[in-house]
Amino acid sequence: MTRALKKFIAITDQYLEKTMLVMLLAIMVACLTYASFVRYFVTNTFFTSLTHKTEELALFAFTWMLYWGACLATKENAHFRIDAHLAKLPKRIERWKYLPGDLCWLGFNFFLVWQGWLLRKSTIARPEFSLSLEIHMGFIYAVIPLTFLMTIVRLLQNYQHRANTQAPGGQADHV
Repeated sequence: MTRALKKFIAITDQYLEKTMLVMLLAIMVACLTYASFVRYFVTNTFFTSLTHKTEELALFAFTWMLYWGACLATKENAHFRIDAHLAKLPKRIERWKYLPGDLCWLGFNFFLVWQGWLLRKSTIARPEFSLSLEIHMGFIYAVIPLTFLMTIVRLLQNYQHRANTQAPGGQADHV
């Protein structure tokens, strides 16, 4: 692999979710600002008729933000976990205390990738378009398998990182 490709992959790996979230937030804020401004200050029908389109785009941006945010939370290991019952585990297995839950989560993510792919496939077979923007819904639904696949990658990366990282005292950090 060339050095430029390795650098591109490293930058993408580090900033993909954050970049997507910033772009989607900017789209959402711009669309809702436009819709609010036009609703209260503009009476021209051309501009007021566009508010339906901007509101729909903001809705799609918000939906995509939820999925990409879940990916980022997985990458940064920031998902909510209930672990009070795991505090008394022996030190030798404390490193793996989240493994059973993460395996269930991994299976759930695989299921959602599969179901998201089937949803996208069905919207391609029977075309369905959004009401205002007339965007093919297969494009909108593509976020489901894409982000859950990315969540799987991030979860596995967390375990790889944990396996390669040693905490002070010789024990590996927990995910």
